[in-house]
Amino acid sequence: MEISASMIKELKDKTGAGVVDCKACLSETGGDLEKAVDILRKKGLAKAAKKEGRAANEGTVAYKVAGKKGLLLKVNCETDFVAKTEDFKKFTQQILEAVFQKGYTFSAELPADIEEIRKNAVAKLGENILVSEWQFLEAQGELYPYVHLNKVAAIADFASGSNPKGADLDNAMKNVAMQITAMNPIAVDPSAIPADRLAKEKDIFTEEAKATGKPEKVIENIVKGKLEKWYSETVLLEQAFILDEEKKVKDYFAAQIKNGFAVKGFIRVSL
Repeated sequence: MEISASMIKELKDKTGAGVVDCKACLSETGGDLEKAVDILRKKGLAKAAKKEGRAANEGTVAYKVAGKKGLLLKVNCETDFVAKTEDFKKFTQQILEAVFQKGYTFSAELPADIEEIRKNAVAKLGENILVSEWQFLEAQGELYPYVHLNKVAAIADFASGSNPKGADLDNAMKNVAMQITAMNPIAVDPSAIPADRLAKEKDIFTEEAKATGKPEKVIENIVKGKLEKWYSETVLLEQAFILDEEKKVKDYFAAQIKNGFAVKGFIRVSL
């Protein structure tokens, strides 16, 4: 059977394999496209296995928000060149949609269908590809996503109280989402810090203070001061506001939006 250029192109589009390999497989299968796809996939997956373990420090982050449900995703590849290709973008979107629809909890061992998509991407793109992280957020209020240069992203959950939806409210949500993206807080306020994390920090600060040899009362004040400084670095409402460092984020809230506007939670991922 004569192998036409259109047949080769169709197989190349389906698999991402080279023209020579496509023509050889079509000749081998007598022009049977589906069999040729299977052969190329098997060859590609064998090549993909050899790429496992190679450093994959480039990539992208992506998000999906629908109603009360939000998802952040991080995928990695080896080079910025591949990260910017349409094939890598399509792969990212495919993973995003699959995870969102099925609601998978992230773990190091990927679900079988997600792993198959990943391996096929490795075979097609010729680099080690990793699905490195995803996080879901269920809204109590309204979700607002923000992405910076496809390298870091956040979704924040806002309660707007009696505030009507408008440009001022939208701008406030954007500014706070930018804050989360830029400053990487671990909690909205001190009460939201996980108890084990807070206890760990207190223990460290207490040991540092005791090493000074100062009286107990002074040690208590030292620990209190260190905690307050730590809050100012890691707690959203206590951080300096990125658009006006003379204010804390909580001051921005008070000055800009009233009547119940609040951050209920957030998620963040970065390369």
